[in-house]
Amino acid sequence: MSFKLARKGYKMEQYAYRIESRLVSEPDFPYNEQVIKGAGNVIDFVKILQNADIEKMIVLFLGTNHHLNCLQIIPGTLNSAIIYPREIIKCALLSGSYAVIIVHNHPFAGLQPSEDDIRLTNALKQACKLVEVNLLDHLIVNRDGYYSFQEHGMI
Repeated sequence: MSFKLARKGYKMEQYAYRIESRLVSEPDFPYNEQVIKGAGNVIDFVKILQNADIEKMIVLFLGTNHHLNCLQIIPGTLNSAIIYPREIIKCALLSGSYAVIIVHNHPFAGLQPSEDDIRLTNALKQACKLVEVNLLDHLIVNRDGYYSFQEHGMI
């Protein structure tokens, strides 16, 4: 909340921010309280990413019973998608999520994580721990398959 200073003879003005959440439909990723049980389940859900020609990141927000309750799509460029851990944390808290899974594609590269991918995962892991949200996995996908940070012991 921010305030303007009152001057002699003027009223104090207050400003507040209202945060709303609303249900929207996403045609590429239809979900109806879908249960996410593991990496294979996530890969089936985001298979449209495997053939994308630009890098995109999808963040899946899950409730305590691993029902998908929120979805965030971050479009990128030919070889990068910019994401800030604080934005993921903000969305997790606003959606009342228990856990997070992040997925992004490597359209023209292999499945091995880049240094930026590893840095993002570590920063997000620390941020999630602070606010008691579980980072379940970070997946990289392309036409050749997927790479799971969790399956490789990096989460």
